Amino acid sequence: MKRRQFINRTALAIAGTGLIGCFDHSKFQLKKNQIVGCFGDSITAAGGNGYVEMLQEIFNKEKPELNITFINFGKGSETVSGLTEKDHPGPRPYLFERLDQILDENPIDVALFCYGINDGIYGAPSEELFRSFKIGVYSFLEKMRQRDIKTILLTPPPLAETLPSTETSKSYSYKNPYPKYDAEVLEEFTDIILDMHHPYANAEINIRKPLFASQKVCYDEDPIHPNKQGHRLIADTIFGNLSF
Repeated sequence: MKRRQFINRTALAIAGTGLIGCFDHSKFQLKKNQIVGCFGDSITAAGGNGYVEMLQEIFNKEKPELNITFINFGKGSETVSGLTEKDHPGPRPYLFERLDQILDENPIDVALFCYGINDGIYGAPSEELFRSFKIGVYSFLEKMRQRDIKTILLTPPPLAETLPSTETSKSYSYKNPYPKYDAEVLEEFTDIILDMHHPYANAEINIRKPLFASQKVCYDEDPIHPNKQGHRLIADTIFGNLSF
């Protein structure tokens, strides 16, 4: 099924479901011997040396009796919105083109979800962007519901402050982001995550806030990808928002 067909069908499914209700937003509790599948873009992938691997190190040191296993399913450039900016070299990878195969081949107990920075394709805010991202998040949660996999949603990280662009083109991309992309797009994506009402949105963790406050030490010249200190802050924030 093509990605736009999937998105449109999902939108109809969401419209027909009553997902608003009372949800417990207390700290999520991991249980002994659970496997956590970590889904995200290049920030999650991080060359196998980012916050996912740091989380594994923390649990191995602080909670070895739990025997928690983290598996990194991050993929560079990926989105859950199914959108791609014009200047991107080819269509961005789309999670739902590989998600079923991952779940078939890797039985997991908990999903850790971190998308958003690519999903707005670095452009100006629009209802299409917000709708496409919200549908992507709901679609992921519905997949988890089908397989009874509890889910922890992470907010998107920020786009760190950069020097003002001298580019006059309106063709925004990861190379030339819309000047207010962080404030007008990623802030809205953050609200979408934090306000998510779904029975399998079992926890929402705000990694944007601490990263934004510490961006001078958490980012180098790359405003998209946190440095090692940034990944450490993400891992510590996640760990601090779990209960045992």
